[in-house]
Amino acid sequence: MKRIFYILFFLVSLSWHTAFSQQQYSITGRIIDGKTALPGVTIKTKDNSIATQSNLDGTFRITGIKQGNYELVFSYLGYEPIEKTVSVSEKPFNVYLGDLSFSGNDAQDIDEVVVQGIMANTQAKALSIQKSSPAIMNVIASDLIGKLPDRNAAEAVQRIQGIAIERDHGEGRYASVRGTPMQWNSTLVNGNRMPTSEGTSDNTSGSRTSPLDIFPSEMIEFVQVSKAITPDMEGDAIGGSINFVTRTAPVSKTLKASLGTGYNGQAQKGIYSGSFMYGDHFFNKKLSLIIGGSYWKRNWATDNTEAVYNQDDFAMESFELRDYKGVRTTMGLNAGLAYNINPSHKIFFRGILTDFQDQETALEHTFSYTGKTLTQRRREGVIGIGLLGAEIGGTHNILGEKLNIHWKLSNYETDMETRRPSHADNPKNTYKLSMFASKVDYANLAADGKMYLDMDAPAGFQSANYQSFVPQLKSAVKTSDLRLTQLIELQTQSFERDRIAELDLKYQLNNNIYFKAGGKFKGKYLRRGSPMDIYVNRGANITVESLATEAYDYNGGFMKETGADYHSVLLDGITLTQVDQLLTDTYINENKLMHIARGESSPDAASSFYTGNEDVYAGYGMFDMKLSDKLQLIAGARYEHTALTYYGNEVIRKNVDGKPTADINKVENSSKFGSLLPMAHLKYQPIEAMNIRLAYTRTFARANFSDLNPTENINLIFTPPVISRGNIALKPTFAHNFDFMSEYYFDDIGVASFGVFYKKLSNVIYSSQSFQQIDGTTYRITQPENSENGWLAGFEAGISKRLSFLPGFWSGFGIEANYTMTTSEMEVPRFSLDEKGQVTKTIAKEVLPNQSKHLFNTAIFYEKGKFMARIAGNYKGSALAIVQGNPENYRWYGENFTMDFSANYRFNKKVSVFAELNNLTNAPLRYYHGDSRRLEQLEYYSLRGLVGINYQIF
Repeated sequence: MKRIFYILFFLVSLSWHTAFSQQQYSITGRIIDGKTALPGVTIKTKDNSIATQSNLDGTFRITGIKQGNYELVFSYLGYEPIEKTVSVSEKPFNVYLGDLSFSGNDAQDIDEVVVQGIMANTQAKALSIQKSSPAIMNVIASDLIGKLPDRNAAEAVQRIQGIAIERDHGEGRYASVRGTPMQWNSTLVNGNRMPTSEGTSDNTSGSRTSPLDIFPSEMIEFVQVSKAITPDMEGDAIGGSINFVTRTAPVSKTLKASLGTGYNGQAQKGIYSGSFMYGDHFFNKKLSLIIGGSYWKRNWATDNTEAVYNQDDFAMESFELRDYKGVRTTMGLNAGLAYNINPSHKIFFRGILTDFQDQETALEHTFSYTGKTLTQRRREGVIGIGLLGAEIGGTHNILGEKLNIHWKLSNYETDMETRRPSHADNPKNTYKLSMFASKVDYANLAADGKMYLDMDAPAGFQSANYQSFVPQLKSAVKTSDLRLTQLIELQTQSFERDRIAELDLKYQLNNNIYFKAGGKFKGKYLRRGSPMDIYVNRGANITVESLATEAYDYNGGFMKETGADYHSVLLDGITLTQVDQLLTDTYINENKLMHIARGESSPDAASSFYTGNEDVYAGYGMFDMKLSDKLQLIAGARYEHTALTYYGNEVIRKNVDGKPTADINKVENSSKFGSLLPMAHLKYQPIEAMNIRLAYTRTFARANFSDLNPTENINLIFTPPVISRGNIALKPTFAHNFDFMSEYYFDDIGVASFGVFYKKLSNVIYSSQSFQQIDGTTYRITQPENSENGWLAGFEAGISKRLSFLPGFWSGFGIEANYTMTTSEMEVPRFSLDEKGQVTKTIAKEVLPNQSKHLFNTAIFYEKGKFMARIAGNYKGSALAIVQGNPENYRWYGENFTMDFSANYRFNKKVSVFAELNNLTNAPLRYYHGDSRRLEQLEYYSLRGLVGINYQIF
């Protein structure tokens, strides 16, 4: 790494020397529209010899010019181009134009508006950033997010071409770019990868995937989705990067607030939301402040059924009926400070604080056909996830504005914990479960004594399909039959912290060539652990009937969408207060429940406890070259060095004198690797409204934290002995990415695009089961490994078009549609043991997990004057979720199509009202076992809606 920084120092020194060889001048300013900055405005000289674009904060710089008069042309989507003459004299060296306004407010008026509307201006911002970007990028601006029924960051990005989201109880949680596994995508906050937390929706842990439902959409100023990154971006992004840019400074004094209320049809209870934003300037506009807050409380509910099948004959082994209810609360605060020392020097501060809390309750009935039991589980828990981030930085332009220096120091951390329910008297911060069971005799079984769905039923056996399936009992079960078997308390302990220092230097060699270089250090610390306490009933006669109970709450009908009637098998459950009381020390001691502690000192839980340190040193260099008036090339490379150290536990199980024993030993493993990432982007603009882009990039994806966990479980009791462990020696997955994208931008604010992409993959990480000879003994080894090779390819097409050519009323209509098709293949080694004990290896070809072949979004909107309405659909095709056994037993995510509606009416410049409806089609979540008719999971969430008011005070 020292070599990289020496090279950067040499190049910067050379640039300084060149700068002093002759006096240069510059023109700077900021472009605004009322109370907002305008990013992506193209500023050119009339002869096209000099060109630049305004930044996200609306500022622009034209540097390296001489004395004279310059005819500047300002171009922006939705506006007619305008010309402005600027005179550059001997002094000052920097001509500062101040604020230039497209709307003619308190600044210099430079244009006329072509298209007006509630949504038009914010769409123009997003498309202007996208058009001027050197990388392949899609953008959403904050104003548009606020006009869509999207209350968290995941649901905001699902509108973007090629983006798919994964939901948890009906709300978006994770995002994926172009069908790649979620952990292959980089989720950034202000350019830095967001720390993660436990608890993915597929019940895995230790992933690098960031949950986006903890991030309120009101805190976002821009969302930038880069599908082909540049060297100045973090390289851990095979699918792409999703960058959430928070607010830093207002354009002018502003204070606005919103209030909303709504209803969740499944929970049959309310939803409440509110937000505010205040911004102002002080000390002659040198100091600017912005602070915002949001609050979103919603009742939610889910009706759920789940099934487990035998992998040989597909007999149903168990069937579950789950009724979830809960309250989710998301709160957020963000603040920004900026101090403009002068037009060339600025320092800033940004801070964010979010808290996501999910109070979940469930009453579940599990019908076990293999165990011939009925189990009722009542549970309640509160999971909280907090995100705290702060960054301080500065931007400095020196040497006649030719050298731009940007630096930033950041600290981001997430903390996931189990909290105490508000109503609970028990002081323990644990997730509480109570389990009751009864032996049962099942009716209507096949001749072999098993239960099947109709599609798998043996000849002569009449059964039902999954959606109408209802367990049948020979005799009814009563609450007096359900006896307490055990109580469980769970805790989640997950913490992650990133400390980051970065420096970027950008130097203008001449009017056509910029050189940019920089470095970044990130120090990550993480801690994981999941302690659990089990209390086993050793014979006490404790039944559901003997405790405080409440009637089963059908909420208008359990799984009414399927038409199945479950009244005969659903029983009343104990109250939540009773669950809390069962797990008091007094009750446990009085009933002599046996305590089994599963903490870090327990062989059964030690593997879930580990800590890790990751240090990343990164450096890059890149040239931005204007090869002609129409052709731009960005070429460079990034290098990232990663040093890992993880601490965990080794568990060795064995027999001693015929008794099973286990030893736990501390283990520490370290690893380091380097990643060289060359990149090149070519942008061709045959006409002003069209971009043709080609890109080659090399990117990578680091292994999940759980895969690097050094924990090792050695079980000598089994035959053959089994070793299950992590793998600190894992290489990152690499991808050579090839991208083509063409874009045509309409004058009335819209775009049509088409793109093709191909990713050549190597070192894809998978869960390996192999056999290995150790000291003459054959062991079955389960650990993550790097596979052979693979690839992912596809295309995308989209259009956003206002039908402004239609007459009168009809000219307010518009359409949006985009489609992405993705296919993939991964070579996975398979190991087996033949009759002679010899290990054989075969190569299987699989699609990438969680990769949907088909994605599309579609919308019809109407925008005219003060009114805007939009109805939108989002489709995600089926995707492989889990590889288990042979292909007939793979777990698949079922296709899903959701529809939303939003509307907004603006009475005047200060007051507007809005309405939002989500899940108009009541689309279910579906997972299936091999065949789409053999469902493993089916969930319904019903419709939810929100109405409210926005008030711009000033």
